[in-house]
Parts: sequence; C-alpha cells; structure tokens
Amino acid sequence: MKKSLLMLLLLCAGAWNISNAQGLTQFYDSKIYKFGLKDKSGNTIAPAKYDVIYYKENVNLYVVQVNYKYGLIDATGKELVPVNYEYIGDFNDGLAIIRSQSYMDGYIDQTGKLVIPMSFKDASSFSEGMASVAIEVKDGFYKVKRYGFIDKTGAMVIPATHIQSGSFVGGYASVSDGNRWGYIDKTGKMVVPFTYQRAYNFYDGLAVVMNNNKYGYINGQGKVVIPLKYDYANGFSEGLAAVNSGASAAFSGLPTGGKYGFINTSGATVLSFSYDMAYGFWKGKAEVEANGRKFKIDKSGREVQ
Repeated sequence: MKKSLLMLLLLCAGAWNISNAQGLTQFYDSKIYKFGLKDKSGNTIAPAKYDVIYYKENVNLYVVQVNYKYGLIDATGKELVPVNYEYIGDFNDGLAIIRSQSYMDGYIDQTGKLVIPMSFKDASSFSEGMASVAIEVKDGFYKVKRYGFIDKTGAMVIPATHIQSGSFVGGYASVSDGNRWGYIDKTGKMVVPFTYQRAYNFYDGLAVVMNNNKYGYINGQGKVVIPLKYDYANGFSEGLAAVNSGASAAFSGLPTGGKYGFINTSGATVLSFSYDMAYGFWKGKAEVEANGRKFKIDKSGREVQ
C-alpha cells in the first residue's frame, strides 16, 4: 500500500511537465510498479520499465532511473545513455553532468555522447561557457580536492587551486581559500579578495555576501553598495530582492523567524517587512507567505493570481 501511494505521488509530480512534451505523458503499471511513456493517442513510446522518469524540458529528453541507476532516453523512447550511471544532471549550455559508478564526473551532449571524459572528482553545470570541476591533488600525506574551471572542450582554463568554487554568473565566480570567499573573473584574476564568510552569484549586477551573520550586496568591483545589515538576503531578480530582518542566525540553511520585505538595487525598501517568507520575482510576480497563507504579489505588493 505504501509503495503504491509513493508511486502515485511520483506519477502526479512527474506527469505535470511530461504532459507538455509533444503530447507525451507518464503511465504507471501497478502490477510491476514501473513507469513508461505514452503519446496523446495512447500508443506506448517507452515501455513501463523505469522506477522514475524525469523530464528535461529545455532539451525534450528524459532522465530515467532503475534501481538508483540513471540513463537517458529521447521523445521516441530511444535509449541514448544506458541505465548504468550514478547521476545525470540538467542540461546547461548543451551539456549535462554524468557520474560513473566509480563516482567520477564528466559531461554528455544532447545525443548522449560523452564529450568530456569522466575524470573529475566533482563537477558543476556549465554556465557562461565554463564549469567548475575538482581534481585530486596531494597535500602532504593526503589527497584533497581542488577546484578550477574548464571550457566546453574540457580544457582546464583556470587552474584547479581553489578549495571551493561557485559558477560563473554575470562574468564572475565565487571561490574560497577554505576560510573566506572572494570572486574571480573569467581570466582567473582575483577581482574581490577573500573577505566574506559566504559569497553568492551575481544577479542584476549585484551579489549577496555575508559576514558575521549579516547579509548585504557588493558590485563587480567588490564595493559594498548595500550594507551588510540584513539577517538573510536573496539575489536580485527583476530589479528587486527579498531580504529578512529579525531572523535567528543560521549558518547553514534558511534562518528562522523575522520578516521579509523587498528592496531595490539602490537598497531602498519598496515592499515593507510584512511577510513570513518571500521568494524572487519572475515575470512580475513573487510568491510570499503571511499569516499562514501562500499567495503571489506583483511589484506593488498587490495580491494577484
């Protein structure tokens, strides 16, 4: 009974996107507890032999899972990548991470071809033509991971010298020396020194940074343009960002309590601190929570559908 309920929940969750892909929908065979794909006429496109099917809408492909191993099929049901891998990620810049059974990462293209060998100890999705990857190096008696950046040919264009790294967004990527975070440009030049306990991606030309559990924003030159005075802060989206005042500090995960409001890129409060939770704007709307309700608002703070 529990397994049937779990499968039903997975079907409901997965079919939402899949039904939009050239008329394909998931179907579930309750006798064998497996999923497949049918077209809008009811013809079987992929037989029911998968534990889970994930639709990758931006490339119209499907990551499939059997016994916690992953593969890739197309909209005709053709297997592009056999179901033998530990992980297949989202496609960005035309490439997706693939992880071998020995937990080494590489990249496949949309045909399923391995275009960058599985030779990395860790890997991130491509962004702005580059991806953060980790290789193993010796540090005294120990082997440790160090992060650098590759291009779409797999060439290491920024040496793997960093303890941690983010992705390139807006021409900059966050990197860490193990104690603090700063930023590099696409040449690998340090443009913001190792200053912050946390450093996030640039959006709308500004990045969230944190020191002493207080959040603010810097520009690409490293100048603090909105003071580190908030108890939590999200990245900018469509010119506005949700920030929190009064929350309890939390170094990992979201802080608790306090109220959220919205500021503009000048740091001015444009929507008052009246929300229990708030998310970024997308197409002029943001989801918020207040008084036990979840609803959407426009940029004036008016509730909308």
